[in-house]
Amino acid sequence: MINDNLTQSEQKDPLEFFDSVYELYEQAEVAVGGAVDRFYCIAGHTIRLRFAGSALVPYMTPALAHLEIEAVANPALTVCLWDSTSTNTIMPPPPWRRNQHHPKRGEIIGFNTDRIHTSFQWGAYALSLLDRDRNLGIYWMETTGEIPYWETGSPLRSIFNVWMGKRGIQLVHGGAVGLPSGGVLLVGKGGSGKSTTALSCLNSELFYASDDYSLVAFEPTPTVFSIYSTGKKNADDLERLPFLAEAISNRDRLDSEKALYFLNDYFPEKILPTFPLRAILMPRITGKPDTTLTATSAAAALASLVPSTILQLAGSGKEACQVMMKVAAQLPCYYLEVGTDIQQIPQVILELLS
Repeated sequence: MINDNLTQSEQKDPLEFFDSVYELYEQAEVAVGGAVDRFYCIAGHTIRLRFAGSALVPYMTPALAHLEIEAVANPALTVCLWDSTSTNTIMPPPPWRRNQHHPKRGEIIGFNTDRIHTSFQWGAYALSLLDRDRNLGIYWMETTGEIPYWETGSPLRSIFNVWMGKRGIQLVHGGAVGLPSGGVLLVGKGGSGKSTTALSCLNSELFYASDDYSLVAFEPTPTVFSIYSTGKKNADDLERLPFLAEAISNRDRLDSEKALYFLNDYFPEKILPTFPLRAILMPRITGKPDTTLTATSAAAALASLVPSTILQLAGSGKEACQVMMKVAAQLPCYYLEVGTDIQQIPQVILELLS
């Protein structure tokens, strides 16, 4: 979504652009005969996803199914979703040039203000907009034909991140497992053992919130909220978690994708929407049989959490860092030395929590 032929007279301000896309959404909704609504309670906030037709529904809703609620009259946030192909409503060339697009996170330089957030994700070819004043988001993509598996596993990240961030709740790159009385935040870069740790707990007394993205808050006490009931695992390492085999949603594409699990379909009783945090764990694979804990500092935990969160999530900045720092400052932090005996992993976490 680049327009290198843009003239000065064709440029729009962020609010004007938002309103023009919202008009297109309304046209798309009319074109398909109305909207399809889904409602969710995420981190205590009611959210409506309003689809122009049903084409995007099976791609955007499964990851949120564990948080679905009955319709409410006045949701705190409404996100309007549409694609051009199924609605026959074309998105015109964007009012920005190539050098205005952040190559990693997707923000559009010059189109983000205190009120309006604008980002575009090349991998999903998806545009995300948020009007903070109206609590109104828009999500557009060209077609449902080539939605990446990671987008269905963690949809609407940019919109949720920016909107929740203004309410003191931060979307972070981290998983969480625990008990209703308390649990742990799992942080670390890809390949550290974070997903193995989180997913192994589904086969234990522990409960699951996430393995990749979580919402955290520090007031009144550090708390984690589940947002996506999904899990991802490298395709060459699936035999370590055989009890999850039937939950793989993309078995025919494992030559090019990680295994994606929609866990609410198979383990709904194991997913907790929220619990207080008791510790931060940084998994690291040792190759040894046993799993153990090694105490470390909040600084080490932040070094594992902050860079990947800031790099991956559009809209993350100073406020996001402050939330993560305040959470880490209140919790003990440990390296989780992940051993080859998978059953030991949840047992070590249980012993810590007890």
